Amino acid sequence: MSEGLLQNGRILQLMQEAQPFRPFSPAVPGSSPRQSAHFGKMAKRQFLAAAQSRLTMDWPAVNLSSDEQLTRNLRALRGRSRWLADNNGYYMRYIGMCTMNIVGPSGVRLESKVLKANGVDADTTANMQIELAWREWSKKGVCTRRSKFTRVDLERIIIGSVVRDGEVLIRKWFGYGSHGYQLELIDPMRLPVDLNKTIDNRTEIINGIEYVDGEVSAYYIGKRGLKCDYDATQAERVPARFIEHLFFPLWPEQKRGFPWLASGMQRLHMMDRYENAEVIAARVAAENGGGFFKTSAAVEGDGFTGDAEDDGEAEIEYMESEAGSFGKLPEGWEFQQFDPKHPTNAFEALHSKLLRGIAAAGNVPYFSFANDLGDVNYSSARVGILEVRDNWQEKQNWLVSWLHEIIYPEWLRMAITTGVLNLSPSDIWRYQRVSWAPRAWNWVDPEKEAKGNLQKVKMGSASLSDIAAEQGKEFEEVVEQLARDKAMLEAAGISLVDVFGESSTGADVPQPSTGRAQDLLRRIEELERRLAGMNINGQRYAKSLS
Repeated sequence: MSEGLLQNGRILQLMQEAQPFRPFSPAVPGSSPRQSAHFGKMAKRQFLAAAQSRLTMDWPAVNLSSDEQLTRNLRALRGRSRWLADNNGYYMRYIGMCTMNIVGPSGVRLESKVLKANGVDADTTANMQIELAWREWSKKGVCTRRSKFTRVDLERIIIGSVVRDGEVLIRKWFGYGSHGYQLELIDPMRLPVDLNKTIDNRTEIINGIEYVDGEVSAYYIGKRGLKCDYDATQAERVPARFIEHLFFPLWPEQKRGFPWLASGMQRLHMMDRYENAEVIAARVAAENGGGFFKTSAAVEGDGFTGDAEDDGEAEIEYMESEAGSFGKLPEGWEFQQFDPKHPTNAFEALHSKLLRGIAAAGNVPYFSFANDLGDVNYSSARVGILEVRDNWQEKQNWLVSWLHEIIYPEWLRMAITTGVLNLSPSDIWRYQRVSWAPRAWNWVDPEKEAKGNLQKVKMGSASLSDIAAEQGKEFEEVVEQLARDKAMLEAAGISLVDVFGESSTGADVPQPSTGRAQDLLRRIEELERRLAGMNINGQRYAKSLS
C-alpha cells in the first residue's frame, strides 16, 4: 500500500474519532467497546478539588461577590481581629513587624528633585524650600487635625490600622493649620459595611460608600465621640474629594479592606486557647495536684447519697489548689489523684507547627514572627530575609502610591497659596518632581554585603547611587556629608591620610599607613608570644606568623 493511501486512511480514522458521541449505554445499539472506553475516561476526568463526596462535605463551595462576602463577614472579622490585637502577643508582634518594616523609625522621606526651567540643572533653592517646609509640616500637631500626631505617627497608625482592620479613612481639611492643609484619621468602623441601598438608576450605596455610575462620589461617616455610631444611624455624607480610603486590594471590584492576617486568625485563636489550657494544666500539676474527693453512701453528710433524685440536685463543692499546702480530709473521705501531666512532649512541636502556618498566612518568616532563632544560620536567614523584604517593599510602594503621592500635590498647592512656600504658582508642575525614600535595612553580614557591593560597582552592574538607595540614602546626601566631614577634619588639623592611611594607586580600599601597620604587626606578635605559653584545653597553643 502506498504512503498516500496510508495517510488518507489515518486521516479518515481521526475524523471518525472526532465525531460527537452519545454517552455509552449497553442498551444503545451500535456502541462499540472502543466508544465505551472513551466515555469511561471522559466521565473520570474532572478537577478533584471540585468533586462532591463525603470527604468534601465540610468544604464550602459557595460563590459570593467581594461586596456580599464583606457585608456578611467584615464586622465579625474586624471585631475578632481587634480582640486578638488586644490579647494576643503574636498578633501584636505581627502588627509591629508590619509597622516597623514598612514605616520604620523615621518614616518615608521626601527628596525634592526639582529642576530649573532649562530641565537640566537642579533648582537648589526650590528643593531646599520644599524639603524644609515638608519637614515643618511633619511636626507634631501641624499635619493632623483633632489630634497631635506627627507625620511619622500618622504613617505608623495608618499601617497598624490597615493591618488590624483592613483599611483606614483619612479626611482632608483644606484651609486649616499653618500650611492650610491637615489630615484627620477616621476609625473605619464608622463607615458602616451594612449600609446598602439603591437611590436611583445611576446612584447606589454599597458598604457605606456612594457610587454614581460606578465612581465613588461620597462616604457615609458615622458620628464620632465616646460611643461612635457604627450603625450610621446619624451618618454624615462626606464628598469623596475630602476622603482618602486606604486598603490593600486583592480582589477585582473590591471596595473595602479586611485584616491582613484573616486567613490565620482562626488558627491563632485556637493556638492561644490551647496554650492557655496547657499553662493552666501545668500550673495545677505543679501545685498540690488536682483530684476528686469521694465517700461511700454510708457516710452521712454533704455529697452524693446514692439516691438518683437527690444526686441530681446535689451541689459539688470545689477546693482551690495552692502550692505547698496539704489538706486534712474528714473521716470517711478519700482523695482520688488527678495528674494531668502537662505540658506534654508534643506541645513544643505542635506549637511551632501552628506558628509556622500563621507566619505563612502573614507572609513573614517564622523565626522572626515567633522570635525563634534557634535553627537560624546566615544562609537560611539571608534567604528568608530577601524573600520577605520583597513583601515589605511591595507594601512600601503601596503606601507611597496610596498616600504620599496623593497628599503631596495637595499640600504643595496649599503651602504655596498660604505663602509658606515662596514659589511661583505658575510653575507648580515643576515642584511636583519629588521622590520618596522608605526605610531600608541592614544586612545579616555587613562585611560580605559591602564586598559584594564593591564587586558589583567594579563590574558595572550597579552604581554608587544604587548602593546608596538600597540603604535608604540618597547619593547626593552621602557626597555632601563626606564633603562636610572632610572640611571638619581639615579645620581641626586632621588629615584623611592619618585616619585612613595612604592608599596606593589603583588600590581597591584604603590601606593603613606604614607606621600604623608596623605598630599593628608588633601588637600581633606580642599577642602570639603570650598565647604560645598558654595551655588551652590541655594542648599547647603555638602559632607563628606567616
